[in-house]
Amino acid sequence: MSKAQITKLKNGLKIATDEMKDVETVSIGVFVKTGSRNEDIKINGISHFLEHMAFKGTKKRNAKQIAEEFEGIGGHINAFTSREKTVYYVKVLKEYAEFAVEFLADILQNSLFDQKEIKKESEVILQELAMTIDTPDDIVFDYFQETAFPNQALGRSILGVEKNIKKFSRTDFVQYIDEHYNYENMVVSASGNIKHEDLNKWVKKYFTKFSKNTAQSIEKSQYIGGFFKQEKKLEQINYLLGFEGVSYHDEKYYDAQILSMILGGGMSSRLFQELRENHGLAYSVYAFNSCFEDSGIFGIYGGTTPDKCEKMISSISSEIKKICDKIDDEELKRTKTQFCASLKMAKESTSSRMQRLGSDVLLFQKAHSDEEIIEKFQHITKKNIVQIAQQIFSSKPTTAMIGKVKKIEEKTNFI
Repeated sequence: MSKAQITKLKNGLKIATDEMKDVETVSIGVFVKTGSRNEDIKINGISHFLEHMAFKGTKKRNAKQIAEEFEGIGGHINAFTSREKTVYYVKVLKEYAEFAVEFLADILQNSLFDQKEIKKESEVILQELAMTIDTPDDIVFDYFQETAFPNQALGRSILGVEKNIKKFSRTDFVQYIDEHYNYENMVVSASGNIKHEDLNKWVKKYFTKFSKNTAQSIEKSQYIGGFFKQEKKLEQINYLLGFEGVSYHDEKYYDAQILSMILGGGMSSRLFQELRENHGLAYSVYAFNSCFEDSGIFGIYGGTTPDKCEKMISSISSEIKKICDKIDDEELKRTKTQFCASLKMAKESTSSRMQRLGSDVLLFQKAHSDEEIIEKFQHITKKNIVQIAQQIFSSKPTTAMIGKVKKIEEKTNFI
């Protein structure tokens, strides 16, 4: 990553390349700084729907040809939508790199948005929505996000709601692309056996039809927190506990990352050892640190049977209190080693390197080298971790749970 090359074209489009001369593949992604957070309530779900429609036919290729052409060269293509970005990405053998760039440009610039295809794909997305609703350890995260950030875009579902999914038209997609898919809002990132000058040349050749509009500002987020529970006949209670976190621009971002790993980031973490290994309270328990442009949420997930839920919550509360008081030298050292190892292991994957480079340039306008990140981690002290723990866990909690939860009461004080 320290050798990554970045070019900003006159139109504002950024191109980033991480060359790996000794591999046979190339991973290429188009990163667009727009997601569910950029939607108002009337079009909630359109970013995700648009991602689906990119594979449903262009002026040059129909939906079947899109699938056959890529599989015909042994390549992989996919996309995903988050709250703050949409990413379309491919992985191909190095000799098909130009084809991959042209292909990505085609599906993003020339989609037909045929009304029949929109209708069919709406049914597919409704099935995806139904599947999520029927999966408690998925849908609980939507309820959790909505409770933490109520009545604002950051709290809404990425998939959207049924009435919106059913009503979207070609005009809606064309307008959304014109407003949000503009050159200044996009990065083309590549990692693998590809030269920066070649990627530059191909992007200039094929990416020619996007809007020159200025990127629109997002609605400022406001963490609120609260309590949500849904009674449902399930064998387990799916439990989420969260607190106000930090932005990915915050100087304490890496402190929060270390905190999440020590508390619930692996088999040696405090939550795993105490709740699963010592007391058998949960099969799945972990902590996570979700960061956004101007806010964040620090969360803990646990799944357990109704008879053990209150004890699980009590044990989580106990571990929160402990981590706000003391960090051991050995666990801090172990966590730093674990993080550095994950950075180095990710370097072996063109896909991982492309994703990281694209996200860095999209969000920070630069590439962070491994050395730069490791140096930041090495300077984190036990005192830093205790301080960020006290900051996070003193905020108002967000709780979301699904299952046989009638008798479980809201808990508001964790430290």
